[in-house]
Amino acid sequence: MQQLYYELSVLAKAVNFKNLSAAALHVGLSQPQLSRIIAKIEDELKIVLLDRSAKRKSGWTAVAFQLAEIFEKSIRRLELEMQGISNNQMVGELHIGTLEGLSDFALKAVHLCFEEVGVKKITLDIFDLNELEANFLSGNLDLIFTSKQPGRQKFKYLMELGFQKLEEINSNKNFTVLSSFEYGRANKKEVEAFPHIFVSNSLAMRRSWFDKVGGVGHMPTEAKKGRQKDAEPVLMIGSELLSPVLWENITTAISE
Repeated sequence: MQQLYYELSVLAKAVNFKNLSAAALHVGLSQPQLSRIIAKIEDELKIVLLDRSAKRKSGWTAVAFQLAEIFEKSIRRLELEMQGISNNQMVGELHIGTLEGLSDFALKAVHLCFEEVGVKKITLDIFDLNELEANFLSGNLDLIFTSKQPGRQKFKYLMELGFQKLEEINSNKNFTVLSSFEYGRANKKEVEAFPHIFVSNSLAMRRSWFDKVGGVGHMPTEAKKGRQKDAEPVLMIGSELLSPVLWENITTAISE
C-alpha cells in the first residue's frame, strides 16, 4: 500500500459535505481532481467510498465515513503524542489488545505501565487473532500481544517476549474444536468430515469443552519467557503512533 496521508486528509474533509460535487466546492479542488483522489484511495484499499448508483450526484458510503473517522482519530492521537513530547510528559492513556492465551503477559505489561511508566489509564481487551489484527491495523489499539505479525509489513516497534506451543488434542472424534481464526483457515473438507463442529473465539470456552466433552483440535500451552524450537513466538507490537520514549520505557520495564 502506498502512502495515502494527503488523500486521506482530503477524504476526511470531503465527507463533511453531502456528495462529491458539494465537497469539491469546499476543499479547494476541482471535481475531477477530487474524483481522482477518491479513486486512488479506493484502488489502493480495495474499498468503495462513493455510491455511484445515483443518477445525478454520488453519495458517500458508510465505509467512507468509517475511514475518515479512523484517519482523524489517528491524527488526533499523533497530535497528543507530539504535545506530550513537547511538554516532556508521558501518554496518559493506552488501549491494549491481546490474545486470550497471552493475557498473563498483557496483565504484567499493564501493571508495569502503571507502576514504572506512569500511564494514567489503560484499557485491555481480549480478541481472537482476526479481530486483534483488524483493530491494530485500523489504529484502534496502541499495543498488542500476539503470536503472529499482522499483515505483511515490518513494524518499527516489535519485541519478542517468549514462546507458546500448540498442544494437539485427540480425545473425542465426534467433535472438532476450533477457534474462529482456525476455522477460517481450515481445510473445509476435513472439517466437514466430523459429525460436529464447535467454533468459539473464547480460549476458556474451548478449554472447558475439551475438559468436559473432548474433541479433536489444538490448545496453546502456557506462554513462557525465552525461545524454543517449533514454538509460536509471543510478540509485543506497538503502534507507529507511539512515541519512541514511551516504547523504550515500556520495553525497558518489561525486560527487567
